[in-house]
Amino acid sequence: MSALSLSTATAPLPRDESALLDRAIAGVLRHAQDGDLPLFAWTLGLPQAALLAMLAQRFPELDRLEPMPEPDYASIRAATPAGFAELVALLGAHRAPDVPEAEAEWLARAVAAACFGERPLSVDLGLSGREAVSRLLVRYFPSLSRRNPARRSWKSFLFAELAAARAGAAAAGGATGLGQRAGFSDSDRRGC
Repeated sequence: MSALSLSTATAPLPRDESALLDRAIAGVLRHAQDGDLPLFAWTLGLPQAALLAMLAQRFPELDRLEPMPEPDYASIRAATPAGFAELVALLGAHRAPDVPEAEAEWLARAVAAACFGERPLSVDLGLSGREAVSRLLVRYFPSLSRRNPARRSWKSFLFAELAAARAGAAAAGGATGLGQRAGFSDSDRRGC
């Protein structure tokens, strides 16, 4: 795949959440490409065909991207950290019923990937600040966002929620079950 040019640094904050979603996805891809996020983030944990289809849909202004050799892409995806798929599932379990499933999944993947960066979530998403992150999370994952009334940092909050889900599953003697509650179809989760 050739390098992407998805600049988001100087654009004003979009009013519509779909445009803000595009900005967050572009921010994660750009930061992964620039080395500010782990390289796996560039895949969003998606199979290459799904990533290319998403890019074509969300960013039609990009020229057709050439896929990279599958072994190279698989190598990048293999570096996906433990916890990424669980974060995607945690977010998906709280998807608003009125948002497109694909958009919610792409945002969940972008947020989960950005959580593995070392900077504030807004920076790793390429957004202007906490307010922009909050807007997206309130719109796409409202029941989860309501569980952060203390306005804890979103990254800390998400990892605390993940730890609580894991602890609850361990106490019950089973797997987290987040995959079953994610709100995404089984075919969508296979790319995790």
